[in-house]
Amino acid sequence: MTENTPSLKEKLEGSKKYLQNANLKESDLEGADLEGALLVGADLSGANLKNIFLSGAQLSKANLSQADLTDANLSGADLNKSNLQGANLKNAYLRRADLRGANLSETNLTKANLRECALYKAWMKNTDCSGTNLQNIKGSQTKMQKSVFKNSRLEGADLSGAQLESTNFEDAGLQTANLSRAVLKGANLNRADLRGANLRYVVGLTREQLEPALIDKKTLLPSYLKIKWASETEFEFLDEKN
Repeated sequence: MTENTPSLKEKLEGSKKYLQNANLKESDLEGADLEGALLVGADLSGANLKNIFLSGAQLSKANLSQADLTDANLSGADLNKSNLQGANLKNAYLRRADLRGANLSETNLTKANLRECALYKAWMKNTDCSGTNLQNIKGSQTKMQKSVFKNSRLEGADLSGAQLESTNFEDAGLQTANLSRAVLKGANLNRADLRGANLRYVVGLTREQLEPALIDKKTLLPSYLKIKWASETEFEFLDEKN
């Protein structure tokens, strides 16, 4: 290879509109500028994508499994039905990205920013979202079993109908979140802030789970959990233990 031969990264940066179904498996694209690139159906599995700039990129049905996307910028990217299983997205910026139907199972999303993302029917089983910003996400019917949301921000999130069995929400901010019809069996709500949240029609929630959480009079509770308020945030249960 001569000194003037362009690298793969440089070639791709000059071919942003012609990368559909490209085979880039295990490629080293660290720091590449692929803003708005057309990567529909591309294979980027196992690739080094640290610090990559993919804002507004078209990545629907792309394979990003096991890829390293640490500190990547995917804001506004179309990741509809993409495969991100086992990928590392620590500190990644995905604000307003389209992740509907995406596979995010076993993915590292610690301290990432997913604010206002579309996550309808996404798969997020065994996913680490510790310290992640998930404010105002559209996560209706998302599968999040056994995932970790410790210290995460979920204020205003739509998690209606989500499957949240054995999910860890310890110290998470869930103020005004919509959890109506969600399944919360075995979920850890220790010190979770549920003030103003909608818990109406949730399935599997027990008083033992709710007691260490923070709720207020604006929190909408399921009919099977009846409480008497002593103050704005202090209460006692009136029904028998579940």
